[in-house]
Amino acid sequence: MNSPPAYAPTTATSFTISSLNDAKYHEEVTKSSLIKSSIHKSTYDALAEIFSILPTLDMLENSYVKDYITDKEKFTKTSYRLIHQYQIIMLREVLAMPDLSDDLSNFLPRFADKFNLNTPKAIKRLQVGIPATIEQMSSQVDSSSHPGTTGLASIGTTTIPTSSSATLLVQITANFLTVMDALKLNYRTKEQLHPLLSDLVVNLNDLVENGNHKEFDFQGKSKLITWLIKLNNLGDSQELSSEDADSFFEDLDSGYKAFYDSLEHL
Repeated sequence: MNSPPAYAPTTATSFTISSLNDAKYHEEVTKSSLIKSSIHKSTYDALAEIFSILPTLDMLENSYVKDYITDKEKFTKTSYRLIHQYQIIMLREVLAMPDLSDDLSNFLPRFADKFNLNTPKAIKRLQVGIPATIEQMSSQVDSSSHPGTTGLASIGTTTIPTSSSATLLVQITANFLTVMDALKLNYRTKEQLHPLLSDLVVNLNDLVENGNHKEFDFQGKSKLITWLIKLNNLGDSQELSSEDADSFFEDLDSGYKAFYDSLEHL
């Protein structure tokens, strides 16, 4: 079985129409009344991205449920990217169109029904707004923090964990991925990296202190604090060397895995 895509196409994705069908394609688009302006074109491009995200995320969830995907960390990262892409598209394009944003709570089911997409797991995941692994772990943290109480609270179309510890858990996972993505994008300066890493360290400390979860003082956390100090000491015109950036990324990656392991042993 082929591995699922790392993530759905971005809005910058393009495709090439074969030369044989090129003229016919443009003729059909010109005749249609769908694209009336650049705004309409942008919106239909966004809907096309959502059309690609739904089956991709549904396949990812099904593969995870059937144990075709055994690496939970990679599954979580991939799910986050798909969910984040969908949220960006909704905020930037779909919410700007009154005829599409009138009933957002029912947008995904209506969209899937209109285009004959059978993607129930993807619809649920996009409505919840967090990967299945994090939702499950959030419930575990919620139970350990407040025995006898579990559940999720809805805000609009997004669902968040009810306990402060579970909310921090979701934020920390996103913090780790954000800092690693920043390094992949060649962010190197104090201004670019220090606020991102600071958010991560602060949330980690809050999780331990406020939730009384000593098990989250995982191996590798001290290295993150060392990097925070190093970034803070950078001058305005200084930036991390390539070697330092690689070492920083490795420490983040190993720290994320250690943090993830601590969640699985709750």
